[in-house]
Amino acid sequence: MADRIPDGLPFGRRRRSAASALVAILVAFLLGMLLNAPAMKKTAEQLPFGGARSFRLALVDPLATVSRWLFLDRPARLTAEALGKPDPGPAGAPLVVMVKPPPGKPGHPATAKPLPVPKRGDPLRLYIAGDSMAGIPGMALINLAKDTGVIKSRLDYHISSGLTRPDFYNWPAQLVSQVKALHPGAAVVMFGANDQQGMQAANGRVYAFESSGWKTEYRKRVRNVMDILFGGGVKRIYWIGQPIMPEAIFSRHMRVLNEIYRSEALKRPGVRYIDAYKLFSTGSGAYTDYLKDEKGSLQQVREGDGTHLTYAGGIRLAEVVLADIKADWLPKKKRGVVSGAPSPSPTASAKASPAPCPRPTRCSSIAATGGAAGGPAKRRPRAAGCSSRPSPSRSSSSSSTWRTGCSCRACACGSG
Repeated sequence: MADRIPDGLPFGRRRRSAASALVAILVAFLLGMLLNAPAMKKTAEQLPFGGARSFRLALVDPLATVSRWLFLDRPARLTAEALGKPDPGPAGAPLVVMVKPPPGKPGHPATAKPLPVPKRGDPLRLYIAGDSMAGIPGMALINLAKDTGVIKSRLDYHISSGLTRPDFYNWPAQLVSQVKALHPGAAVVMFGANDQQGMQAANGRVYAFESSGWKTEYRKRVRNVMDILFGGGVKRIYWIGQPIMPEAIFSRHMRVLNEIYRSEALKRPGVRYIDAYKLFSTGSGAYTDYLKDEKGSLQQVREGDGTHLTYAGGIRLAEVVLADIKADWLPKKKRGVVSGAPSPSPTASAKASPAPCPRPTRCSSIAATGGAAGGPAKRRPRAAGCSSRPSPSRSSSSSSTWRTGCSCRACACGSG
């Protein structure tokens, strides 16, 4: 009886039971990792370039390969497809994307012919694209442009996106598809808030932010955006710089990007650079959450995160953009600024924002696509005074129809 324990089970059977339980746990753990390997690889790929990204990819890449061989990635893919959600696995998008403009079309033909005058029966189609920073200003611009009666706007912004990581969101491909489908005459773009990170060039090298190699590569991508838009028939581009940020280092990074946007815009007839940095700075060049309107009343222009704009801030920026658009496209309101010349000081053009916007609801004319898990997420902007964050339509950009805009009630809040 020495080999038996008080509960009556043989000691050997007790040890075998514990070993079987441990094996079952390990098998379940390995199976779970294989089933989730594609999602883990996708998350690792979306990390900024560096040691942490390389280490995680080295761990999960073999698991993802085995998962694919054993078809263990199928359940997650089929479930996501059935629920209408994005593929949980890695997108397989290239790290470098350069799109050549259509053959036979010059890179900047904006001044070749006089601009057609928009009419109610033949309005100007305005395409607004960018990251989350373009969300609220884009909504405000839609509302203001609607009042002209001759501008139809289309907003296409995607959170956590930018020009440094086409593997996360492929803006060149998106721009090509949108200009082909929508045939805009003018485009407003705003990138940069997520671009302060390493970037891989076509030669395979990864350049650190602010390095000379990084600046050279980023300039190429900015020029490529302009080439895509002009090559697709866009006649005017309005490139909005990034505003001042609450942290000194963040603001310095935005100035680096803004200088690239400004200098590249000056090289291209038909491209205007809008200086949002100065527009949202104090007289001494400092950051502030509140700015005075022309009546001297303080308005909150920045959200609680200090990065995104409130609806009042969006109106402030949209008025400047619309003033440039009118100067180019509406002859009766031309303001004497020729194409390709630097825009006038935005603070001189800014006007008072309208009364506070009523509580917003969803706007079907706005399409916004959220970033995938693991991306450098930014806080979603919402208008000042909004007590809720209604989710916008998740319909794809290409499926949306042109509209003349929507009311303030419809566009004040949204996902950015």
